[in-house]
Amino acid sequence: MTNQTGTPLAGATVHVKGTAQSTATDQTGNFKLTNVKKNDIILIRMIGFMTQEVHYNGEPNLLIKMEDMSQNLEEAVVVGYGTIDKKELTSAVSTIKQKDMIAGSASPLLAIQGKVPGLSVVSTNGTDPNAGISLQLRGVNSVKASQGPLVVIDGVPGGDINSVAKEDIESINVLRDASAAAIYGTRASGGVILITTKRPQVGNAQVTFTSEYFMETIRKKPKVLSAQKFLEHGLGKDLGHKTDWYDEVTNDNPFSHRQVVNINGGSETASIYATFTKRDATGMAITSKREEIGGRINSSFKFFNGFAELNSNVSYNEAKAFSSNNDIFNNNDIFNMAMVLNPTETPYDINDVSGYNVLVGGYDTWNPVAEAKLRSDVKQFKYLLANSTLKLNLSEHLNTSATIGIKSNSEHGSFYRSSQHRISRENNVDGYAEQYNNKYIDRVFEWTLNYNKRWDDHSVNAVVGYSYQDFNGQGFSAKNSDFPVDGIKENDMETGSYLVAGRAGMGSWKNPWVKLAAFFGRINYSYLDRYILTATARYEGSSKFDPKNRWGFFPGLSAGWRISQESFLKDVSFINDLKLRAGYGETGNEGFDAKVARRMYSADTWFLQDDKWFRTYGVMHNQNADIKWEVKKEYNLGLDFSILNNKVSGRFDMYKRKIDDLIYEISVSQPPAIHDKTIMNVGSMQNTGYEFELNYKAVSNETFTYTTGIVASHNKSTLNSLWGNQTFIDKKGFPAPGSPGTAVRLYPGEDIGRFYIWKFAGFTEDGYWKLYDKDGQAFDVREQSKTQADKSFVGNAIPKLQLSWNNQFTYKNWDASIYMRSWIGHDVFNMINMYYSLPNVKSQNVLSEAFDKHKDIKGEKELSDYWLEKGTFLKVDALSFGYSFNANKIKPIKALRLYATARDLFVFTNYTGLDPEVNINGLEPGFEERNAYPKTRTFMMGLQVNF
Repeated sequence: MTNQTGTPLAGATVHVKGTAQSTATDQTGNFKLTNVKKNDIILIRMIGFMTQEVHYNGEPNLLIKMEDMSQNLEEAVVVGYGTIDKKELTSAVSTIKQKDMIAGSASPLLAIQGKVPGLSVVSTNGTDPNAGISLQLRGVNSVKASQGPLVVIDGVPGGDINSVAKEDIESINVLRDASAAAIYGTRASGGVILITTKRPQVGNAQVTFTSEYFMETIRKKPKVLSAQKFLEHGLGKDLGHKTDWYDEVTNDNPFSHRQVVNINGGSETASIYATFTKRDATGMAITSKREEIGGRINSSFKFFNGFAELNSNVSYNEAKAFSSNNDIFNNNDIFNMAMVLNPTETPYDINDVSGYNVLVGGYDTWNPVAEAKLRSDVKQFKYLLANSTLKLNLSEHLNTSATIGIKSNSEHGSFYRSSQHRISRENNVDGYAEQYNNKYIDRVFEWTLNYNKRWDDHSVNAVVGYSYQDFNGQGFSAKNSDFPVDGIKENDMETGSYLVAGRAGMGSWKNPWVKLAAFFGRINYSYLDRYILTATARYEGSSKFDPKNRWGFFPGLSAGWRISQESFLKDVSFINDLKLRAGYGETGNEGFDAKVARRMYSADTWFLQDDKWFRTYGVMHNQNADIKWEVKKEYNLGLDFSILNNKVSGRFDMYKRKIDDLIYEISVSQPPAIHDKTIMNVGSMQNTGYEFELNYKAVSNETFTYTTGIVASHNKSTLNSLWGNQTFIDKKGFPAPGSPGTAVRLYPGEDIGRFYIWKFAGFTEDGYWKLYDKDGQAFDVREQSKTQADKSFVGNAIPKLQLSWNNQFTYKNWDASIYMRSWIGHDVFNMINMYYSLPNVKSQNVLSEAFDKHKDIKGEKELSDYWLEKGTFLKVDALSFGYSFNANKIKPIKALRLYATARDLFVFTNYTGLDPEVNINGLEPGFEERNAYPKTRTFMMGLQVNF
């Protein structure tokens, strides 16, 4: 078995239809079947290739050539509530198969980073195993409500991508424009990501075992003064030690590992796909760790000669997260402290009962080692996602399906601060404990009727349906202090003296049920395989809104013209396919607090009467029954092409979207309002941009292949208007130095991503700061007070262009790939430099450039564009090698592969901070924070065995 160019394909499943007999191809592409009868049908499946059925005529040998799905125009693309042939697709939809994912990461999201045009994937805390991942598609979509794309896993909206093992993913389809996403209505303003997991295959059970091991090293540390330099510059006392505080708060080359076992097989009427996963990950921060186990069972049953099908998917995951930075109760900034502490101090004290130098440092500084070690901080998660679909094949062209699904997730948090901890000593209490439990449940029911038929020159693919989903959550928390012993930690809550004294705390909450109901439909019509029209509509209601604004209508319309099918291009041999697309769609956003449109009451203050304490109840917030949907209206124009015998292919999209009725919390007068803030519809914004993909099959023969591909995107988000008394929105406030206020202001007419700070005008002759005022006049900060009005909009945190470049090679049994990413034309505000690179700071450490580049600067740090740097970079994001052994003679092994990947290997940039790849999602992009998680290189080795 080979591909179209003759390269052998290993790991393809070969099954004799109607029997239990199956096998898989070895590393040379060979397979063997016995007792195959003449006229039997041989079914061949392989990820990334079209499924084939071969009619066996009795010949002893077969040569089967598989067709690559990526160039097959008959490939079915998942678009929500069904599929559409690739050639009939009229919207901006990206498809990522498992084989396209980047190796070297446990997260499916990081495995597609840079692969989807317009999709920004940012880890919120570096490679911390407990870090979240932020998603943003085609720029900012709101100033208050939820930003990210809707995630749909096997038809269940609202799933968590990281609950799915990479090995279980069949495809990831991203609906990038509103004409495609409109069928999901209210939650599709940020786009839609459709995850399809693998379905069971027919045949003997195939077992795959995967094992991966990871090691991290710090790529770049902040360059602070050594103990000797610290003393030479007179920054503090000599306490007799030489301490690298950054080393003290980080683990030395931490190891992690994950194992995955897959089982797949069954008969024509009953088959199963099952997975078990285990992962233990140690973070770079001390005490940072994560333990995970998970499982999945996907099953398929057919009844009544295929008239009825029952497909079920059940996945369950548990995780335990141990954290020492950005913990669940407060942020202790251990990396920030590691930069500023006196390097002649030690974190340890053998004479202290705790073993640590607990009260090291001075004002607003503390021992980060003791801070982490003298407390425990654990989160436990349980996540269940299950759905079952009953499908009835009413005729050759008509089928109906009903799906029920449930998503249940819970989290338990526990925190204990020992009696020896700094805060315990400062407050004269013997320990502090807190626990909480939160539970959430989503339920969904959906019904669809699908019609698909081709006749003569016509093709129709249509679906109508109904969807109902509801959500609920509740939680409980308790806290207490001053315990007789530390040993039992948070499991000894009732023994703290604060409970007896009435100073302990507890609380509970419960959200009202949020309900969504919708009617939807889509029709795709094609004439002559040349002219294509797709219409989509969803009429949806949400209980979050007052009845007068509860329902919204979200239409979508797109068209395609396959120019390559026209007579004037049919004889142009180098053009294989050329399609022009245009679309318009509307989607909504109801991602805000469900209680806004209702008057809600909650427990308020206590009062004393007749020597008894009584609790009062009051209105929680200002009710706004007039609040409406945020509505996004988007235009998209695209071009798909494939030329030179499909060796070169790509697509180009440009778009413009406008979001009306933006939701935000604004200030209101008291009275008549009960509270001083009300959530209202306040304005509008727009996004414009373009996206480009280009793929080239440079070489493809029996021994060597080389393919390369580029993905590029550009986006600009602009606030158009604000209504009423809301003239601007301030974000990213700074408390110090000198209360400089906000560094981000959203202002009508300004692009989101600009910094709102003072403009640097130089230094005086004696080294003091000069800034520009609102009239453009330079002034000495000692002689004139700066005001917020003197600030200007400068720079932009959003890259002008985001690029990724993928190169893949195979040579006989070897394979290799190199993946690079680049951001071009963005600015980064270097907060580490602003706070720690000036020489006038006493009693703490500073960066080495404080007495080099900045040695002549006097006065306090200023929130100015002096600290803005160009962030353009080129990153070697992943370098991978693999070797597939000829394992056909090693029974029972059918295939064996070893591979290795290095992630985040090199960064080429002029940026002087730790990493120019900072968070660019949301409303506060472009800042390298003082407590930034260490930037690391990750080295991974893996083994995959098929039985």
